[in-house]
Amino acid sequence: MVAVVRMIVAAATNAVEALQGDRLDDLRWVTSEATTNAIEANLAKHPVGRVAVSCEVDSGSVKLSVRDEGLGMPENHDVPDITHPDRLLIEGAFGVPLMQRLSTAVTFESAATGTTVQMELNQ
Repeated sequence: MVAVVRMIVAAATNAVEALQGDRLDDLRWVTSEATTNAIEANLAKHPVGRVAVSCEVDSGSVKLSVRDEGLGMPENHDVPDITHPDRLLIEGAFGVPLMQRLSTAVTFESAATGTTVQMELNQ
């Protein structure tokens, strides 16, 4: 399902040439990471949960929103920065740092009823 979401978001973006080249690749990465995190969050809470993905495409920018019905994000992320050498000792947990690095802007809204991540990417 992640590949399908990534393909649809990239196709919608490409259709109006909102992002090109590396920025279109960045969009594919953040779409995959956010969607994967949302699916995993749902599975941690219950086997049947909805993941809602919306994409708003304008000339030169894309706004992407991914919402899950999981447990919400923990307040304290004890994961070193993605560039810190200690990061090599931890498996996983690359999604949020990648979203933060590759997006022009990113916000997280989390509660016990789920999490919504909103990202904007500009050319």
